Amino acid sequence: MRIAAIDIGSNSIHMIVAEADVDGGITTLWRMKEMVGLGRETFPSRAIPRETIDRAISVLARFQQAAMQRQCERVCAVATSAVREASNGGDFIERIARTLGLDVRVISGREEARLIYLGVRHLLPLKGGPHLVVDIGGGSVEFIVGDHRRHLLLESRKLGAARMTAQFIKSERMTDDERDALLAHYEKELAPIVGDIMKFRPVKVIGTSGTLENIATMSAAAAAPQNHTNGQPNGSNGASASAPRPRFIERNAFEKMLQSLLRSNAKQRATMQGLDEGRRDQIIAGALLVRELFRRLKVRRIEICSAALREGILVDYLSRHLPELAIRQQIPDPRLRSVIALARRCSWHKSHSEHVAQLTVRLFDDTRSIHGFGTPERDLIEYAALLHDIGWHIGRAGHHKHSMYLIRHGDLKNFLPEEVEIIAHIARYHRKAPPSKKHESYNALSPRAKKIVCTGAALLRLADGLDRSHANVVRDVRCRVDGKDVKCAIKTRWDAQLEIWGARRKRELFEKVFKRPIVFEIAR
Repeated sequence: MRIAAIDIGSNSIHMIVAEADVDGGITTLWRMKEMVGLGRETFPSRAIPRETIDRAISVLARFQQAAMQRQCERVCAVATSAVREASNGGDFIERIARTLGLDVRVISGREEARLIYLGVRHLLPLKGGPHLVVDIGGGSVEFIVGDHRRHLLLESRKLGAARMTAQFIKSERMTDDERDALLAHYEKELAPIVGDIMKFRPVKVIGTSGTLENIATMSAAAAAPQNHTNGQPNGSNGASASAPRPRFIERNAFEKMLQSLLRSNAKQRATMQGLDEGRRDQIIAGALLVRELFRRLKVRRIEICSAALREGILVDYLSRHLPELAIRQQIPDPRLRSVIALARRCSWHKSHSEHVAQLTVRLFDDTRSIHGFGTPERDLIEYAALLHDIGWHIGRAGHHKHSMYLIRHGDLKNFLPEEVEIIAHIARYHRKAPPSKKHESYNALSPRAKKIVCTGAALLRLADGLDRSHANVVRDVRCRVDGKDVKCAIKTRWDAQLEIWGARRKRELFEKVFKRPIVFEIAR
């Protein structure tokens, strides 16, 4: 299964496309990112401007198209603090749904932390003791303590780089007063959470997100010898496409880079290697937060993890859909897989339903000369036989009608609406009243659909009667159209009188549809 995960963040909209296997493994195939800057206006004004919403919708439409081109079967999208806190965030989400048909889930800070933990744990072993994971986003910072088994602490604080920049930094080059005010705010907010973190004695600090990846690249560039060609630094703004991303932020290299950063203006920051253009104005707030973490946690380096929220979205989705993946491996046919998935959701009686379906298609095949249907109709009748008793999930009385309801509303995939109606009606008529023009929904079917329903219901009734005891007593049946009647030879494991009685009780619709009697006998 290919799945896409979209993260509508305060700075960027990210998407990854991954392939999932039945064991829960995830292989990332493609990544896409677009700096949209939802948080630039949200945090100071509490509203997303119309032009920013338009740009975000355009990006999401492009991502959705890319996911379809890459044959994704599911797109999972979440939005974080910028949308969560915007006064028009709900309007934005509704417009996405209306324009693109994309269901976006707005998640809380704690849920964001949980998903980040799942993403990091999927990529890194987290063994040897509790690990601290820090994700510096545009609107919030998530602090997670956890090991390879479970999370121990999930916290989110409104300390994101875009938010802090909007709140404290007004100058092109940060002033001393602005820095002092920001550091005082960090002191107030970080002291309690760091105290809680240190109680767990984390063995390692792991950083995720674009801000920390940018800082890692910038720190590595600042520590490396600079090669010059024609007076210009070797490389361009942003990490080299061929250079490997740094795996750590080393404190000494970071401090050196930070001093240059604090002295810079926007134009100078534009030339700093490793810095995304969209983070040029907010990187100082993020870097000062990193310095506070180094100081308060007393660590020498922060390991960078490329997995974060988007990977966590996928891991979380798969944890809830592994049975579906298992079905995919067992049942390659997508239509049959959808039928079996519905049956399982309704706690079906597997042995009985599969046996009745087997007998039904045997009857279908042996009477093909008088009903004239082919493989497409055979499949629909078989699916109805598999689902005929799922109404027991609601209740025994009238379970044939409950089966019809569940099939109609069971989200059967890869079926035309009329095909779903045919399956539902065959299941509905496997017992009690036969098809009738008095039944409004049956009367609304096309003439061809009515004929399939009548044929399928007639055969299904016989097959259901032949497994009256639900014990698979009848191993097989063979029918022979002989002149004006149909002879049905029954192969049994042991005494099958109850099954023969059950089939005889249900033969009336068969004889009406096929206009000939049917005779049952035990095969020698």
